[in-house]
Amino acid sequence: DAAINPGNSGGPLLSLDGKIVGMNTAIISGSNTSSGVGFAIPSETIRREAPSSISNGTYRHPYLGISGFDVSYDISIAAGLNVSYGFIIASVTARGPADLAGIRGGNKDVTVLGQVIRIGGDLIVGVNGLRVRQLDDLSTYLERNALPGDSIVLTIIRESQKLYVTLTLGVRPPP
Repeated sequence: DAAINPGNSGGPLLSLDGKIVGMNTAIISGSNTSSGVGFAIPSETIRREAPSSISNGTYRHPYLGISGFDVSYDISIAAGLNVSYGFIIASVTARGPADLAGIRGGNKDVTVLGQVIRIGGDLIVGVNGLRVRQLDDLSTYLERNALPGDSIVLTIIRESQKLYVTLTLGVRPPP
């Protein structure tokens, strides 16, 4: 429990045994006091990104070139999927890493629980042998374990068949 005040706080976040586990950086406070939800950058992120940021002034994040949504039970039924987890691809960025690897985006709009979604695209259920239940699993794996230029193997489901697709990661474009 550490108070974080805008402008004068920060510094290491320590575990109970005194190990640095992060760097305190920001707070969201409804009362504009040190009471609220504090945020810290994990120390493993700092170790990975700081050297590049210091020497190059930037850090290059891995990039797939896809958009989509997490699969729920209702989406699974609407899309005729045989699983109710994973990340279904709605669209693929032209000439991006996923497009170059042959990953397919959706081709049909349906309404699920009042929301229009695009189905028919590949469903990502794994990366390098690890299960992907939702986009956060994929994003976390890539940020912690991969760099632009690395090759990864995505496990996808396409038309009820499990396929393994090798993809070379690109550099995430600026926002």
